[in-house]
Amino acid sequence: MKIFVVDDDPFALRLIQRQLESLSQRDVQTFDGAREPLALLSADPHAADVILLDLAMPDIDGLEFVQRLARLQFKGTLVFISGLDDRILQMAPVLASGLHLRVAGALKKPSSPEELRAVLDTVASTPAADGV
Repeated sequence: MKIFVVDDDPFALRLIQRQLESLSQRDVQTFDGAREPLALLSADPHAADVILLDLAMPDIDGLEFVQRLARLQFKGTLVFISGLDDRILQMAPVLASGLHLRVAGALKKPSSPEELRAVLDTVASTPAADGV
């Protein structure tokens, strides 16, 4: 499973990367902003199977990122991570689903390894989104 972690907080990036490694996820790329992963996905729509996305970033916020993923017809799965208000964290999956993107969950920062494992198990047990 190819995983992108997009978060502008260096501590959060390191924490999530370590948690993913402890869950035997080795194909993980971290990004401290949205522009680089969007450029990679524009060049190769299969560059990531899963994107863990912070909703609050300075360059392109998470909701704009979601809209751009929809325009790219991203076929992978999104997992939202955020320290923002719970209502915003709950609305992001609704927006993404409305744009025909797959969402495996939304995690409050900091998430526990168990929460992350549960979300990844959901991704692994969900059929590919070829027909989305």
